[in-house]
Amino acid sequence: MVSVAAKKDFFLVSIIGALFGLLLIPILENIQPPFWEFNLLNAFALVIGFFLFANFALMIGGLLGAKISSLWQFAKFGAGGALSAAIDIGILNLFSLIFQIFSGPWIILFNGTSIAFAMTNSYLWNKLWTFKKDGSSVFQMKEYSKFIGATLGSLIMGSAIVYVLTTIVGPPPNISMEIWENIAKLTSIPPVVAWNFIAYKFFVFKS
Repeated sequence: MVSVAAKKDFFLVSIIGALFGLLLIPILENIQPPFWEFNLLNAFALVIGFFLFANFALMIGGLLGAKISSLWQFAKFGAGGALSAAIDIGILNLFSLIFQIFSGPWIILFNGTSIAFAMTNSYLWNKLWTFKKDGSSVFQMKEYSKFIGATLGSLIMGSAIVYVLTTIVGPPPNISMEIWENIAKLTSIPPVVAWNFIAYKFFVFKS
Protein backbone atom coordinates (compact mmCIF):
# COMPACT_ATOMS: atom_id res chain seq x y z
CA MET A 1 0.00 0.00 0.00
CA VAL A 2 1.35 3.42 -0.98
CA SER A 3 1.28 6.20 1.60
CA VAL A 4 0.05 9.69 0.71
CA ALA A 5 2.40 11.23 3.30
CA ALA A 6 5.31 13.20 1.85
CA LYS A 7 8.68 14.12 3.38
CA LYS A 8 7.34 17.57 4.21
CA ASP A 9 4.49 15.99 6.18
CA PHE A 10 6.92 13.95 8.28
CA PHE A 11 9.05 17.04 8.89
CA LEU A 12 6.04 19.00 10.10
CA VAL A 13 4.73 16.19 12.28
CA SER A 14 8.21 15.81 13.80
CA ILE A 15 7.96 19.43 14.99
CA ILE A 16 4.52 18.70 16.39
CA GLY A 17 5.71 15.61 18.25
CA ALA A 18 8.75 17.34 19.77
CA LEU A 19 6.74 20.37 20.91
CA PHE A 20 4.03 18.10 22.32
CA GLY A 21 6.59 16.32 24.50
CA LEU A 22 8.05 19.65 25.62
CA LEU A 23 4.63 21.01 26.60
CA LEU A 24 3.94 17.97 28.76
CA ILE A 25 6.60 19.15 31.22
CA PRO A 26 4.55 21.93 32.92
CA ILE A 27 1.59 19.52 33.10
CA LEU A 28 3.64 16.84 34.85
CA GLU A 29 5.31 19.42 37.08
CA ASN A 30 1.89 20.68 38.16
CA ILE A 31 0.20 17.34 38.92
CA GLN A 32 3.41 15.63 40.15
CA PRO A 33 2.61 11.96 39.36
CA PRO A 34 4.73 9.41 41.29
CA PHE A 35 6.68 8.34 38.19
CA TRP A 36 7.74 11.88 37.25
CA GLU A 37 10.88 13.71 38.27
CA PHE A 38 12.08 16.71 36.31
CA ASN A 39 15.57 16.33 34.90
CA LEU A 40 17.22 16.63 31.50
CA LEU A 41 17.04 12.88 30.82
CA ASN A 42 13.29 12.67 31.44
CA ALA A 43 12.64 15.85 29.45
CA PHE A 44 14.72 14.47 26.56
CA ALA A 45 12.85 11.15 26.71
CA LEU A 46 9.49 12.95 26.46
CA VAL A 47 10.56 14.97 23.42
CA ILE A 48 12.13 12.03 21.56
CA GLY A 49 9.33 9.64 22.52
CA PHE A 50 6.58 11.83 21.10
CA PHE A 51 8.77 12.74 18.11
CA LEU A 52 8.86 9.04 17.19
CA PHE A 53 5.22 8.42 18.04
CA ALA A 54 4.05 11.33 15.87
CA ASN A 55 5.96 9.97 12.87
CA PHE A 56 4.55 6.48 13.40
CA ALA A 57 0.99 7.82 13.71
CA LEU A 58 1.40 9.89 10.53
CA MET A 59 2.72 6.86 8.66
CA ILE A 60 -0.44 4.91 9.61
CA GLY A 61 -2.59 7.91 8.66
CA GLY A 62 -0.83 8.15 5.29
CA LEU A 63 -1.47 4.50 4.52
CA LEU A 64 -5.13 4.70 5.49
CA GLY A 65 -5.48 8.01 3.66
CA ALA A 66 -4.43 6.33 0.42
CA LYS A 67 -7.71 4.43 0.59
CA ILE A 68 -9.96 7.12 2.09
CA SER A 69 -8.86 10.72 1.50
CA SER A 70 -10.91 12.07 4.42
CA LEU A 71 -8.87 9.91 6.81
CA TRP A 72 -5.65 11.55 5.63
CA GLN A 73 -7.12 14.99 6.21
CA PHE A 74 -8.37 13.94 9.63
CA ALA A 75 -4.93 12.49 10.49
CA LYS A 76 -3.34 15.88 9.80
CA PHE A 77 -6.11 17.62 11.69
CA GLY A 78 -5.48 15.27 14.62
CA ALA A 79 -1.75 16.01 14.61
CA GLY A 80 -2.24 19.77 14.59
CA GLY A 81 -5.05 19.40 17.10
CA ALA A 82 -2.81 17.40 19.43
CA LEU A 83 -0.30 20.25 19.47
CA SER A 84 -3.07 22.78 20.07
CA ALA A 85 -4.34 20.65 22.96
CA ALA A 86 -0.83 20.47 24.42
CA ILE A 87 -0.48 24.25 24.13
CA ASP A 88 -3.91 24.71 25.71
CA ILE A 89 -3.37 22.32 28.64
CA GLY A 90 0.32 23.16 29.02
CA ILE A 91 -0.23 26.92 29.36
CA LEU A 92 -3.17 26.39 31.74
CA ASN A 93 -0.99 24.19 33.95
CA LEU A 94 1.90 26.64 33.73
CA PHE A 95 -0.30 29.47 35.02
CA SER A 96 -1.73 27.31 37.80
CA LEU A 97 1.74 26.08 38.74
CA ILE A 98 3.11 29.62 38.96
CA PHE A 99 0.15 31.24 40.76
CA GLN A 100 -1.16 28.16 42.62
CA ILE A 101 -4.72 28.89 41.49
CA PHE A 102 -6.90 25.96 40.42
CA SER A 103 -10.48 27.25 40.55
CA GLY A 104 -12.59 30.40 40.73
CA PRO A 105 -12.80 33.39 38.36
CA TRP A 106 -9.06 33.37 37.65
CA ILE A 107 -9.35 29.93 36.09
CA ILE A 108 -11.56 31.47 33.39
CA LEU A 109 -8.79 33.97 32.55
CA PHE A 110 -6.12 31.26 32.57
CA ASN A 111 -8.24 28.96 30.42
CA GLY A 112 -9.24 31.74 28.02
CA THR A 113 -5.60 32.75 27.53
CA SER A 114 -4.47 29.17 26.92
CA ILE A 115 -7.29 28.65 24.40
CA ALA A 116 -6.34 31.88 22.59
CA PHE A 117 -2.78 30.62 22.06
CA ALA A 118 -4.05 27.20 21.03
CA MET A 119 -6.57 28.79 18.66
CA THR A 120 -3.89 30.78 16.84
CA ASN A 121 -1.74 27.68 16.54
CA SER A 122 -4.73 25.74 15.24
CA TYR A 123 -5.49 28.37 12.62
CA LEU A 124 -1.96 28.31 11.23
CA TRP A 125 -1.69 24.51 11.06
CA ASN A 126 -5.15 24.07 9.53
CA LYS A 127 -4.63 26.92 7.09
CA LEU A 128 -1.17 25.91 5.91
CA TRP A 129 -1.36 22.11 6.20
CA THR A 130 -4.64 20.35 6.97
CA PHE A 131 -7.04 22.32 4.77
CA LYS A 132 -4.42 24.03 2.60
CA LYS A 133 -5.73 25.68 -0.54
CA ASP A 134 -3.18 26.25 -3.30
CA GLY A 135 -2.55 29.86 -4.22
CA SER A 136 -4.08 31.31 -1.07
CA SER A 137 -2.19 33.78 1.11
CA VAL A 138 -1.06 32.83 4.59
CA PHE A 139 -3.32 35.33 6.33
CA GLN A 140 -6.72 36.48 5.07
CA MET A 141 -8.72 38.77 7.32
CA LYS A 142 -12.11 37.49 6.13
CA GLU A 143 -11.08 33.88 6.63
CA TYR A 144 -9.51 34.59 10.01
CA SER A 145 -12.65 36.42 11.11
CA LYS A 146 -14.69 33.34 10.23
CA PHE A 147 -12.16 31.25 12.14
CA ILE A 148 -12.51 33.45 15.23
CA GLY A 149 -16.29 33.25 15.02
CA ALA A 150 -16.29 29.47 14.65
CA THR A 151 -13.81 29.04 17.49
CA LEU A 152 -15.62 31.40 19.86
CA GLY A 153 -18.19 28.69 20.51
CA SER A 154 -15.48 26.23 21.52
CA LEU A 155 -13.84 28.83 23.79
CA ILE A 156 -17.12 29.44 25.63
CA MET A 157 -17.91 25.74 25.77
CA GLY A 158 -14.47 24.73 27.03
CA SER A 159 -14.18 27.46 29.65
CA ALA A 160 -17.69 26.77 30.93
CA ILE A 161 -16.94 23.07 31.42
CA VAL A 162 -13.64 23.79 33.20
CA TYR A 163 -15.19 26.44 35.45
CA VAL A 164 -18.21 24.32 36.41
CA LEU A 165 -16.15 21.23 37.22
CA THR A 166 -13.36 23.02 39.13
CA THR A 167 -15.39 25.69 40.93
CA ILE A 168 -19.00 24.53 41.26
CA VAL A 169 -18.62 20.74 41.33
CA GLY A 170 -15.14 20.57 42.89
CA PRO A 171 -12.83 17.57 43.16
CA PRO A 172 -14.02 14.25 44.64
CA PRO A 173 -12.34 13.01 47.84
CA ASN A 174 -8.71 11.95 47.50
CA ILE A 175 -8.22 13.86 44.21
CA SER A 176 -6.07 16.97 44.36
CA MET A 177 -7.10 20.27 42.81
CA GLU A 178 -4.18 20.01 40.38
CA ILE A 179 -5.32 16.64 39.04
CA TRP A 180 -9.01 17.64 39.04
CA GLU A 181 -8.20 20.75 37.03
CA ASN A 182 -6.66 18.56 34.34
CA ILE A 183 -9.56 16.09 34.44
CA ALA A 184 -11.90 19.03 33.88
CA LYS A 185 -9.75 20.26 31.00
CA LEU A 186 -9.61 16.82 29.37
CA THR A 187 -13.38 16.49 29.75
CA SER A 188 -13.84 19.69 27.75
CA ILE A 189 -11.64 18.58 24.84
CA PRO A 190 -13.79 15.97 22.95
CA PRO A 191 -16.80 18.25 22.35
CA VAL A 192 -14.48 21.14 21.46
CA VAL A 193 -12.49 19.03 18.94
CA ALA A 194 -15.68 17.72 17.30
CA TRP A 195 -17.09 21.24 17.01
CA ASN A 196 -13.85 22.65 15.60
CA PHE A 197 -13.36 19.97 12.93
CA ILE A 198 -16.89 20.41 11.58
CA ALA A 199 -16.71 24.22 11.71
CA TYR A 200 -13.26 24.43 10.09
CA LYS A 201 -14.00 21.91 7.33
CA PHE A 202 -17.43 23.16 6.29
CA PHE A 203 -17.28 26.86 7.20
CA VAL A 204 -13.83 28.38 7.68
CA PHE A 205 -11.64 26.47 5.21
CA LYS A 206 -14.39 25.30 2.85
CA SER A 207 -13.07 24.98 -0.72
